[in-house]
Formats: sequence, structure tokens, C-alpha cells
Amino acid sequence: MAKALNDNTIYSDFRIDFDIHPVSSDLARLTNEESVKRSIKNICLTGIYERFWNPRFGAGLSKYLFEPISFVTEDLIKNAIKDAITNYEPRALTHEVYVSAKPDQNAYSATIVFTVINNPNAITFSVLLNRIR
Repeated sequence: MAKALNDNTIYSDFRIDFDIHPVSSDLARLTNEESVKRSIKNICLTGIYERFWNPRFGAGLSKYLFEPISFVTEDLIKNAIKDAITNYEPRALTHEVYVSAKPDQNAYSATIVFTVINNPNAITFSVLLNRIR
């Protein structure tokens, strides 16, 4: 019989590494905000045509990472992230996306501010977008 999650759990996903919970010996889970954060990070780092059965999934940001570093490219990345979150993560309401270039690292830093549905607290996290993951 499956064990019930605690009463505060609204969203639950398995961890990517499939770790085992030390007490219950079940698969470890990410819950609520952590689950949505992980999902948004996966969306940002997934390229178009990377998912075999869902080729349109992802933000497809790799095409922008080989462009010259400029404000235009920052804006294109920002809009791609917003669109991808809107299309593929219904649990999140995106408030703002900040993208800044890191020319010394040949990368961009994206900071995403969002709220999870049924939770009014804003969540902020950053992801580094570079040519090689």
C-alpha cells in the first residue's frame, strides 16, 4: 500500500537521480515549490527536438547561446523562457524573468521570479545557461 504524503503536499515529482528515501525506502520526492522549480529548470535546459515523444517541449535556448552577446539576445532568451513556462508548466505563474550576459563565461544567467498556484509567496531562482551543460 502506498504511503500518503503529508497534508501540505500539493505537487510531487520524483527526483532526477531516483534516490531512495532513507526512512521509508521509497523513491525520494520533490514536493510543492521544489517540484515546480525543478520542472522550470528542466524546461529551460531542454532543447527543441530533445524529447523523443514530445519534440516541441522545452525552451530551445541553445540556438541563442551561439549568437553574439547583446541586449537583443538577452531579450530573445527572456521571451523564450516566459513562453516555455507558460506553455509547459501550468503550476507556475511567471512574474518576471531577468537575463544577464556573462561574457567571460560565454553564458547567460537567467533569474526567474514566479509563484506556484495556490501559494502567494514569490519564488526566485537562477539558472546558468551556457553552451555545454
